[in-house]
Amino acid sequence: MLSDEDVLAAVRRRVEERGGAGRVPPGGADITRHLLIEGRVLRCVETRTEEERFHQGSIDLSDRPVYGSDLDSYRIPPPEDPASETTLRLVRRGSVDDRSCDCGNGVVACERCKGRGELPCVPAEACGGCRGVAACLWCDGTGHRSRRTYGRLNTGPQTRAGRVTCGRCGSVDAACADCRGRGRNTCARCGGSGSRGCPDCGRAGTVPHRRCGGTARIVTWTEGVVTRSPLVVKVKISSPDLPYGAWKSARDHGAWADVRVVGPRSSLARDTAGDVAAALEPWLVPHEGEVGRRITLRHLSLARVTLASEPHRVFFVVPGRDGPHVAAWPSGGRVRLIAAVALAALVALVVVSHLLA
Repeated sequence: MLSDEDVLAAVRRRVEERGGAGRVPPGGADITRHLLIEGRVLRCVETRTEEERFHQGSIDLSDRPVYGSDLDSYRIPPPEDPASETTLRLVRRGSVDDRSCDCGNGVVACERCKGRGELPCVPAEACGGCRGVAACLWCDGTGHRSRRTYGRLNTGPQTRAGRVTCGRCGSVDAACADCRGRGRNTCARCGGSGSRGCPDCGRAGTVPHRRCGGTARIVTWTEGVVTRSPLVVKVKISSPDLPYGAWKSARDHGAWADVRVVGPRSSLARDTAGDVAAALEPWLVPHEGEVGRRITLRHLSLARVTLASEPHRVFFVVPGRDGPHVAAWPSGGRVRLIAAVALAALVALVVVSHLLA
């Protein structure tokens, strides 16, 4: 951190470079220190849950860790890398139940066909074209010509239009084109047999038991799940009255001190200055379930200087890599004055515009 003498010397050089004259007396300067800290705190947050698990068939759980009656008491080493995301699955001691299913052999009778493997089906249905009426002008679908149909043949060409050769009696231009004189169409699914295979069981009459999935065994156990996930919080600490320009000057020219700490909060005090550790204290309150953390940040002490001889300017002195860097910004009073003048000019412009209109 720069001493007051170094700060005033840097400000004096800045004033002289801008055409100022005379030295900067200590009594005519007001110096305030501002600590700037930015970075992030990465926490590893752990959650532990229990749930009842069910598995169809056999499963080997011998490679999973076993815990007692209390999952929270199972000890796991802190993470080497807090940023890694891990899930550990454990088995509660004495909870594994590996047994045969009640179905016996993994299959049960098909509910749809009641174990028969076949479903009843209508072998044929009325023709959609003729509805079974006048399927053939000669035989009416019987295959034998009849005298009572003779009158239909003399009704004219319009009645016979679209008719085809009857598949029953062989009469030309007499049969319905859809059923060819039969009056009914054979079911495409059963081929006229009156039964068809059950689609659920594929004619087997049995289906795999749903509970065991056809394996004839089931396994149940209590599973403990330990999940670790990273949680990142960005840190930015400074005085609220510092303008953006002060931060920009510090980022562009400042010689920041870097801090990287992995481990519990108590180790921070050994690696950083006391004021830095105190400023970070509210950010380092342990999070619920926190099992590890990594702190990566940088800090810098900036000096804010006001001079009695320069009431309209504020100087910010940053310890730089090549010596102190000084940035000058308008004071708060000067900013308010400029804003008031700009507002007055805007009001005058609006009034003049209305008068001219």
